[in-house]
Amino acid sequence: MIRADAVEAEFPEFDVCVANIPYGISSPLIAKLLFGPYRFRAATLLLQKEFARRLVAAPGDSEYNRLAANVRMVADARLLMDVSKRDFVPMPKVDSSLVEIRPRAAEPNVDLAEWLAFTRSCFGQKNKTLGAIFKQKRKVLELFRRSRCAEERCDGNANAGGGSRLIALGGGDDDGDMSDGDSNEGHDGAPSFSEEEVAVFKAKIAGALETCELAGKRPSKLSNDELLRLLKLLNEQGVRFQ
Repeated sequence: MIRADAVEAEFPEFDVCVANIPYGISSPLIAKLLFGPYRFRAATLLLQKEFARRLVAAPGDSEYNRLAANVRMVADARLLMDVSKRDFVPMPKVDSSLVEIRPRAAEPNVDLAEWLAFTRSCFGQKNKTLGAIFKQKRKVLELFRRSRCAEERCDGNANAGGGSRLIALGGGDDDGDMSDGDSNEGHDGAPSFSEEEVAVFKAKIAGALETCELAGKRPSKLSNDELLRLLKLLNEQGVRFQ
């Protein structure tokens, strides 16, 4: 028997996971199972009903968000049954659902760390169109800096890789707003790049969106295949998300 924090502890080798977990750790535990080093056949979890609906949602569903998109990239999740709060003693405040998660045999043909960072950008304001999200000055500058750093790591052969794939999947509200104000100043107050460079970079993002005809689309309406196509086009233009 192992007595430890399920999110922090290393699991022994296992083939099947069956668990009634504290609902507060649903997202990090699923991230650990699916994006950690574990290889297993299936996980059957009792989850809060609302969370389970978001987990198994499909593109176009009102519940569809970053959580579902990320899980769909590596696994199939399906709702097995609902469990009423009245079936427990003492009775909790929420209803529950039993969900089965089966990892896919083949890993997706994408850098998963890049994908997870990309979906965080897309679904951070899921009620906006992709065109509106990626034309914001602050977002453009953030991606410009990330892309510059990625290019420097590549040129200097300093990209260690192999970092932890366990990050937040996005189990809650992924619709936080982002202000449009920012500057092109470095940490010492001096400009670190020119306005012309940023304008060219912004045009590359807009071009990728237009090429795949997704500028007017909301991320919650798009399949992973459509999002993957956009990510590939952006990466080919030197736009990086991590």
